[in-house]
Amino acid sequence: MIEANRRQVLRFFEGLTAGAFPDDLFAPDLTCWTTAGDMDAGLYRAVPRMLKSLFQDGLAFHIDAIIAEADRAAAQVRSKGVFEGDQLYTNDYAFIFGFKDGRISSVAEHLNPLCVPEALAARMMAAMHG
Repeated sequence: MIEANRRQVLRFFEGLTAGAFPDDLFAPDLTCWTTAGDMDAGLYRAVPRMLKSLFQDGLAFHIDAIIAEADRAAAQVRSKGVFEGDQLYTNDYAFIFGFKDGRISSVAEHLNPLCVPEALAARMMAAMHG
């Protein structure tokens, strides 16, 4: 179970970087939380596509560490991407995942909000709700 959960975390970040999550990644009752607060699961599933649209080469995620046990996993992650032609964006994250029946059932995404430029935050919000 622990190794299977670790593989699901890897698949999560592969999807986040590639621009789409795998269809079978999440449990039907997925719950999501980000630094900005609770997020609708349907909206969260659209995040990879939104990131792909804002970053010219996508937003790449690098996993520094994964800790997994029973039905939980945590990942320490860094991102890097370029937006608006030459604006470099990087951030550090801690993700906490819950699992149910071999699928991700909850995601809590913690990031440093001070690293998100105002122009990028506005574009992200518009892309997610537009």
